[in-house]
Order: sequence, then structure tokens, then C-alpha cells
Amino acid sequence: MRYDMARNIRQGRGRGQQRPRRPRRPVFDPAKHPLPAARPQRDYDDCVVSGEPIDDILCALAEPDSGKPARFDRVLAELSARFTLRHDERFAYVGRGAFGIVAMERVDGAHRLVVREKVQYEDRHETYAWRRELAPGISRDYPPEPEPITELYTQEETSRFPRFRAVTGGS
Repeated sequence: MRYDMARNIRQGRGRGQQRPRRPRRPVFDPAKHPLPAARPQRDYDDCVVSGEPIDDILCALAEPDSGKPARFDRVLAELSARFTLRHDERFAYVGRGAFGIVAMERVDGAHRLVVREKVQYEDRHETYAWRRELAPGISRDYPPEPEPITELYTQEETSRFPRFRAVTGGS
């Protein structure tokens, strides 16, 4: 028995069966898939809570009274000073402008992270102008300008695209 036949039998493929071929991945061409334009460079006001400049606007939170951006680390320090936590509790950002007082508890024999109290810092129903411009293509302020498909692909390439609603002949 040849070596490759013995290997196929050991791997549960039987006599004469080949290893299934993996489909080829298409080659990614960055020229055909351009990224949206970068967000415009803006100078933001200093942090409302601490007065320090905001290094990373993507991590900033909206201060509830003014709606202006505040540094994440300063908001966390402010909340830590406002609440007294037990030795096993910590603050964690749970999303959508809210923090949670969390602790590890043993539930059904496993350790689980339990949110004991939720503290809403930002107004959930407010949209802030400084945040809208951070997502070009999603924001209405900076709509994307996609290239026409005729400029992305040649006529030969578009003719090879699959036609999903095409009727095939035969029985």
C-alpha cells in the first residue's frame, strides 16, 4: 500500500479519497476598496472637569451639565471621589456613557463579574455635535463620497461578477 493511501485511511478518508481543497481567497486590492476620508482635524476645548487638554477625543465623555468633552480618566477619578467603594468593588465603564460598580462574586461555582450599581454619567438621549464628526460616513455632517463602480472595476471584471438571479439551463 502506498504511503499516501495509508495516510488517507488513517485520517478517516477511505481509499482513494483526497483531502478537501480549501477555496482560494481573493486577493485584496486596496485601490478598489478605498477607506473613507479621515475625520477633519479639530481643536477641542480643554477638559471641563480638570482643565487639561484632551489627548484622545475618541475616549472623551460628555460632561452632563455642559455637554462638552471631558477626559475619561478625570471622569473616573471624579466618580471614585463621589462614591465610597468596598474593598472588593471597582468602577468599570459599561458603555453608552454609564459606569458600573462591579465586583467578582462566586455564582454557581464560577467567578462572575456582577454589576452592583449602574451610574449614568452622560445623557443617553442627547446627541453631541463634537461626537457626530468623529465618524465620517456615518455622520450626516460628513457624508461619504464613494467612487462609481465603473471607476473601480474594468468592464472585463464586471462581466465576471456572479449573476445571482440568472436562470440556468438544464433540468
